[in-house]
Amino acid sequence: MDDFNCTKGIPSSDFCMSALLKHASLVYTHTLFRDFEDEFKYAMASDIENLYAEGSNFIYRVCLNGIIGSDQRVYFNKLDSIVYCECKNFNESGWLCFNCIRVLHAHSYKQIPKKYISTRWTRLAKKEVWEKYDKEKREKGEINNFTPWRLHMIRRYYNLIIKSHKLEEARKVIEESFRKASITVENIIKKEEAKQLAAAKQAAEKEANEVVQQAHKDDSNQQIQQASSSTIIVLDPNRAVTKGKDNKRIKGHYDSYKKPSKRGKKRHKEFGSKTPKVHLF
Repeated sequence: MDDFNCTKGIPSSDFCMSALLKHASLVYTHTLFRDFEDEFKYAMASDIENLYAEGSNFIYRVCLNGIIGSDQRVYFNKLDSIVYCECKNFNESGWLCFNCIRVLHAHSYKQIPKKYISTRWTRLAKKEVWEKYDKEKREKGEINNFTPWRLHMIRRYYNLIIKSHKLEEARKVIEESFRKASITVENIIKKEEAKQLAAAKQAAEKEANEVVQQAHKDDSNQQIQQASSSTIIVLDPNRAVTKGKDNKRIKGHYDSYKKPSKRGKKRHKEFGSKTPKVHLF
């Protein structure tokens, strides 16, 4: 519902809407604004100490009140509006940690520097905008398909740890749940690896069988070609002579006709040697 209403209005806050918090409500989605609001609460409950200052460069030590070991060093360049914390929360999650927010608030910043507003977490970002942005990042090898889910889960676990680190019982619950989740995830990974190995083995066996079958087929075709090329086709074979018979031609029905005798045949005489009996005049 928050994602649906993120462009419909400005979220409210339990805090007095300072300039920095109000700007966050204008640029971030409702869901991320709640996370930023939690970071802002911790920032307001933190102590800040200046360790170094020269020109526009500063180094601060920020820590939560009464919590030993929570101090972090924050490097700040006022001229270029560059803020960097040793916890590297922005590099991992895409939004500023409470240490950086505390330094910006100490310098009376009314807006979050543009370089620290991730495109994906803005309330007015359209789908095609961050898809194009992610595509460019993915082509450069700076992002993968699992980055959004990973950042989302980092943000949720980070908030849970921040809420529970003061209570020993809560810390034990988180540690135990992490141990159980690790075992379950490892079993799932092993099953998936075994499944992929079996599939790869089956594919290799199938490919080997296909190669063997193709080799047998090629050998068979080659043998057939060699047999066909060595066979001599006789178009006019010699007639076999059966024992006791001659090789004369068998007489047909035309041979049974009687030929005229040459003995009684009269020879023609030369023209004019005999006077015809017919009277011409």
